[in-house]
Amino acid sequence: MALTQTRPYEEDLHVQLNPGDEGYVAPDDLMFLLDNQNFDRPKRIAWSSIAGGGTGSHIERDTLTGLSSRSVTVEFDAAFTSQPVGDVWVYRMEEVVSGMWRRKDVLWGFSSENQPTTTGFSLAIDESEDLSGIIIQYVFV
Repeated sequence: MALTQTRPYEEDLHVQLNPGDEGYVAPDDLMFLLDNQNFDRPKRIAWSSIAGGGTGSHIERDTLTGLSSRSVTVEFDAAFTSQPVGDVWVYRMEEVVSGMWRRKDVLWGFSSENQPTTTGFSLAIDESEDLSGIIIQYVFV
């Protein structure tokens, strides 16, 4: 029997199916390669052992555009058990030279010092900012 050796980047992407579908793999059975210069060989790690991994993972993320108000309130789909970790980016795209774009920060702030909460967050965009073209992205785990 011949051994075919491949690199992880050469393999097909895994698409997680719904429980009960043919080919579904339970999160606890998923493995990832882990490498470090101090390892003789790569090691594997179970998804369930990664912080927030497995069936207990909770991620809240979205991209908001087309704002009609300077006050933005986001309510998470499900509450976190403790204050989530993550970030919010508020920006607009700006053409710096012909054909080259970058993010330009927009002046904004949370509505209170206790943000985000376990159920969401609120922010306000400064009066000096035009609302057109503003993009809000957030990710919390």
